[in-house]
This record gives sequence, C-alpha cells and structure tokens, in this order.
Amino acid sequence: MPSLRPRTNADLPVVASWVPNAEALFAFAGPWVNWPFLPSDLDDLHKRPGATAWMLDTSEGEPVGHLQFTPLEDALRVGRLIVAPSVRGQGWGRRLLLLTLDYARAQGVSRVQLGVLASNAPARRLYESVGFVADPETLDAAIVLMARNI
Repeated sequence: MPSLRPRTNADLPVVASWVPNAEALFAFAGPWVNWPFLPSDLDDLHKRPGATAWMLDTSEGEPVGHLQFTPLEDALRVGRLIVAPSVRGQGWGRRLLLLTLDYARAQGVSRVQLGVLASNAPARRLYESVGFVADPETLDAAIVLMARNI
C-alpha cells in the first residue's frame, strides 16, 4: 500500500534528481528557486510558518512523489508537487493527491488549494480529475489557482 510520510533530509537529493532542468524547476518550485537546483534548495520550510513536506512511497518503500503543505487560515495549500519521472503516467500523482485529501480531512481542513502553471495541461487535468476547480479569475493568468472542498 502506498504511504505518505514526512520528508527527511535523506530525501532531498532524490527529489532534486527528479528536476532535470530550469524549465522543470520553474514548474515545480516557481520563481523562488534558481537553477542550478541543489538539494539544499528544498530545505526552506522555515520560510513558511507551519509548512511541512511529504513523500509518497510505494509499498516497497521506493519514493515516487513529493509535495509540501502550508496551512492557511481556512485551507491547506499544496505546493511543490512532483512525481518521479520514471513512474509518471502510472497513477502516482493521483494517489498522492488522494492521500493529500485524506490527510487534510484528518487534520480538520475543509478546503485544499494549489496553483498550477497555466501551460501545464497534464497537471491541470490531473487536479481536475480529483475534483479541483480553477478559480475563473485566474484562467488567463500564468498561474491558475485551483481549489477543492473536502
């Protein structure tokens, strides 16, 4: 059974290895991290009060996904979501999002939010497939804000 677990320092090089170039880095972390991407660039949770980072592992313990949660006043913000390139297209992103919704529900959160590059059609389709809806005011922006009530 896949599991969501807190990210450790040992995971930093693994996640960094999933980001092959500046374009992929921008899609993953936005304009706040510069290329070249170093594992230590992920260890910036202290900049966001209450933020935590998580890994998705296969039932064999292999890390295949990463994301970050930041609590907001009325929601949980998901960011820095990435799936290992070797397993993309196999449903791991969907599993990661469904476990995220379970986690949020267990924390008493009623809404999950995220932002996605407007140009990232595969990610937008994934988010829509698990019930995220785009904020109409951001549809023409470079980053589309999406949310889902749980």
